[in-house]
Amino acid sequence: MKRQSIGILAILLFGFFNLAAQDSLLVVQNSFKEEQKILVGALSGATKIDADHQLKGRWTAEERALTRTYLSKWIDQIGLKAEEQPYNMPNLNPLLDILIDPYEGTNLYTIVPATVSSDEYIILGAHYDTDRDCPGANDNASAVALIASVAKRINTLKIRTKNLLIVFFDQEEEELVGSKAFVRFLKSKPFNINTVLTVDQMGWDMDGDRNVELELPTPQLEALFKKMAIPLGINVYSTKVDATDHYSFREAGYVAAGLTEEFVHQDTSPYKDTPKDTYDTLNFEYLASSTYLVYTVMEALVTK
Repeated sequence: MKRQSIGILAILLFGFFNLAAQDSLLVVQNSFKEEQKILVGALSGATKIDADHQLKGRWTAEERALTRTYLSKWIDQIGLKAEEQPYNMPNLNPLLDILIDPYEGTNLYTIVPATVSSDEYIILGAHYDTDRDCPGANDNASAVALIASVAKRINTLKIRTKNLLIVFFDQEEEELVGSKAFVRFLKSKPFNINTVLTVDQMGWDMDGDRNVELELPTPQLEALFKKMAIPLGINVYSTKVDATDHYSFREAGYVAAGLTEEFVHQDTSPYKDTPKDTYDTLNFEYLASSTYLVYTVMEALVTK
């Protein structure tokens, strides 16, 4: 009888702690969702980005400058330092430089520093620009909001054995110019890069399964993502898509992968690069769920 009572007590305690963990997860995801609604709203023109401006897109130099100012203030508010990396990049065909001005843009980044001495960096990035006259709520304000939320939460960890570099790329929509310029910048600095993850389009989940796609991961990163996804009930599918910013890093020899909604599995926004890519089309529950998954992966990378 005593042994049976102990067994019942153990089951009750397990149930209690399991419910407590679920409640804690829900609280975190709700906090992500609320701050991401604010970020995506301002970036996609659903609300004003400052007292005098409401964005129609993030294509023109002025629109991109307003976006950087907004993100810089947000970075400052969470206790980190915003840094700009301006660049000039030639056109793909050098002869075009005679007729067309070289690309000019500015990447924005911040570093969540390790709490112990470390020269290792994990890079988490997303582009902040859009195609012309596109609100870009999903492409790519969703991913900008995701990495911003991850940075905020990682910054609260008491122990970090690696640095986390958060970067918002300019001009992804123009031949990945911004990420290529950032790679060139990294090569000129003594950064010891461990892993790079770039995120693109994370706000569409029509079937409600919360699944994600991991593009060209190493076996180690794929295993880590899947391990963290299992308790969240998320499937992580590996694909061979290389059409966004992680390509720039891999071409330069870095260990890099991409994360996105189900592009290959055909559960992806039909409004990419159109005026219909608006705030009201985003699934913020899915964005918050994906954010938590990325947070758990980043936490594991920067604390091991």
